[in-house]
Amino acid sequence: DVSDGLLADLGHIAKASGVRIEVDSAKVPVPYVLGRSGLRHALTGGEDHAFAATVPPGTALPASWTVVGTVTEGAGVLVDGGSYKSGGWDHFRD
Repeated sequence: DVSDGLLADLGHIAKASGVRIEVDSAKVPVPYVLGRSGLRHALTGGEDHAFAATVPPGTALPASWTVVGTVTEGAGVLVDGGSYKSGGWDHFRD
């Protein structure tokens, strides 16, 4: 689940899997009511009731799923090709 923030939780997946996840911000659903700060909230806010998953290329996905990026060689998470201050909740931060 992405309750700690989408980028934070994608970072956990990337680190555990030894890959890079590249997010295309134009594909991230942003509720209209959030206005200009919507993308930042969608990427770094927590308590979202959604899941993130990685699947092999060519996998048929349910119509309700949204593809927001790709998995590549490398490490970490990029947004639109660059780094992004991830925010989100870190259970181990002082």
